[in-house]
Amino acid sequence: MALVVSSGQFASTVGAGDASATPVRSPNELLSQYKKLSDDAEKSAEAMHNAQIEYDKQRRIVADSKKASTDADRTLVVTQKRLESYQGRVDSVVRASYKGARVNRLYAVLVSDSPQSLLDQMSGLELISRQAATDLKGLKDARRNTLAAKASADKTATEATAAVASAEKTRGELQAKQANLQLQAVQIRAVYESMTGKQLAALRGPKFDFDPRFVPKGTSAALVAVQAALSRIGDPYVWGATGPDSFDCSGLMVWAYEQAGKTLPRSSEAQNSSGQAVDRNDLRPGDLIIYYSDAHHVGMYVGDGYVIHASTFGVPVKVVPIDEAGPFSAARRY
Repeated sequence: MALVVSSGQFASTVGAGDASATPVRSPNELLSQYKKLSDDAEKSAEAMHNAQIEYDKQRRIVADSKKASTDADRTLVVTQKRLESYQGRVDSVVRASYKGARVNRLYAVLVSDSPQSLLDQMSGLELISRQAATDLKGLKDARRNTLAAKASADKTATEATAAVASAEKTRGELQAKQANLQLQAVQIRAVYESMTGKQLAALRGPKFDFDPRFVPKGTSAALVAVQAALSRIGDPYVWGATGPDSFDCSGLMVWAYEQAGKTLPRSSEAQNSSGQAVDRNDLRPGDLIIYYSDAHHVGMYVGDGYVIHASTFGVPVKVVPIDEAGPFSAARRY
């Protein structure tokens, strides 16, 4: 059975606990409230995508840092063993010298019976001493560098673990908000079902004539993405959806470019931070257009001053003039 609420019932539900809430009475007020709820839901959905992106990023940092720390531990153990081995060799030379063994220049002079014998002995001692000192210095340097690498890896792992905890907290908060928005989504659908034909027409806006055949043909990722996006005209808007039969705003961009073999970030904000900045006067088909100062909405330029986007619940994917999709903020090229 479909859930249907009147505008008064909806206003009392949404404004519960808010003494200053004004009951929605007129059709225009109802439509305005509907749009606001839908806009809030889109912002939260995009924020949830951002939290997931950050969470996944921090998890990768933790995994990489722990591996680096483990590798540093192994290297440190090996280096320590080599250091001890070379230290043992040097200590043996020192002990032998202390006991009077032929390991110093003076003794070589005293026991040599010819200039050539002296040169041979001193050359051998010099070689041993030089090699031992070189090996010892090299091992000490390696050990120092390994200790530094381990300290850095451990510090990175600790910081990343803290970041994951923070991301988990943010993700939990957003999930709680998302759960609340699920209730709002039910209310939005209920209000949508109660709307008159005139209100629905106002919500969907005018239909603009755009002939997809005018889009340039080509095999570039951008043009393939445009053709893919245009094939979804009429599909419904669903929060968090990435196709193939329903989309939210950033989900449509992700899906369209996937058909061209290119992976885009999941949220409109992340899409605004990637790719190449493009001036509005230099737009090409396939460029992403970011809307609003907080980048919570995105569409794809298809040429001739038009953009395709998934705008809000109750409005199918469609092509509209650039400024009909929202206040232009930026454009990115992928």
